[in-house]
Amino acid sequence: MKFMKDDEFLLLMVHAEDRAVGYEKWHILTTEERKRLYDVGIRTAHEQPPWNKVNPSREYYDWGYLDNMISRNRNAGLKSLIQLPGWRVPKWVPQEWKARRKDGMYEDEALSFWSVEAQEYIDDYIQTIMDHYPEEDVGFFFGEHQGGEGAYPPTWCVFDDNALEDYKIIYGSSAVPEIGNPDSMSWFGDKVVQHYMYRAKSFYLRQGEAWNAQQRLMDKWSKAYGNFVQPDIMESYKKHYPDISVVLLQYTYFDDSHGDDEKNWVDNLIKISNCETIVEAMFCDGLPKTTPLAIAKGFRGQIVHPANGFDNVSLSDDMVNKIRDSHNLWKASRE
Repeated sequence: MKFMKDDEFLLLMVHAEDRAVGYEKWHILTTEERKRLYDVGIRTAHEQPPWNKVNPSREYYDWGYLDNMISRNRNAGLKSLIQLPGWRVPKWVPQEWKARRKDGMYEDEALSFWSVEAQEYIDDYIQTIMDHYPEEDVGFFFGEHQGGEGAYPPTWCVFDDNALEDYKIIYGSSAVPEIGNPDSMSWFGDKVVQHYMYRAKSFYLRQGEAWNAQQRLMDKWSKAYGNFVQPDIMESYKKHYPDISVVLLQYTYFDDSHGDDEKNWVDNLIKISNCETIVEAMFCDGLPKTTPLAIAKGFRGQIVHPANGFDNVSLSDDMVNKIRDSHNLWKASRE
């Protein structure tokens, strides 16, 4: 069951009010603005609710927070694609659950892949939310660090007790993981793949899909993100779930920061998994250029944030018209 329907080509990128950090002052689309976007072809809003708002204490879920988010879309006729477990790890999460750097500092926004207790809690958290929203107009997408663009933070934070114990069992009591070391990278990469396969099961059973948003560009910045094993993840999806529908939410492709090596990387992922690919036109101004290019490449669609969040600009007629024109181009290409 595909969450995005065959006649749907544009995915609305939405940032929650709580995402605003420093210069980011995102304009939050009103219900009326979302209705205008529905009228010109938008059908699904991709939401990234912060975990600390949904689950502010270990024993409590703030369903009102998610209800309001979903209702705002429903009132506009839109579906909601919700990222889980979400960014902004709650304050109540124990330190020993978190990933730790070599200097002993914990990563407040990342839980250790090696902490059984942490991962079991996330299991329950994800399943509890999915069970609470069984409706077909609510879909779910797995993503952790930096909106799902990275598997782990870039700081090589594999020094929590659980990770070190696992490493020493394999490589000896005096062994310490070093970034760039072949053994260390193999150990880390295998864990990333295992983690994604484990997480994919819940979403696959729910909707038969696996969405993946890891970014090649981040892998060039730091191998500690774990994105270098993305091809292995694509292969594993198909191996373990042969009939799964893989959606590559590869936000960037045509922008200036992506050279031929990044484009070849995405093209290879498509070849490996036969995945559907949604590429980015971050703001509406990019659509006139990127839409024809995306159609020519045979991509599934595009994701767009209509209002320029950096300037806190609200929805304008020009933005609506550009989305309408883009939708019409996609529609004509499939007729």
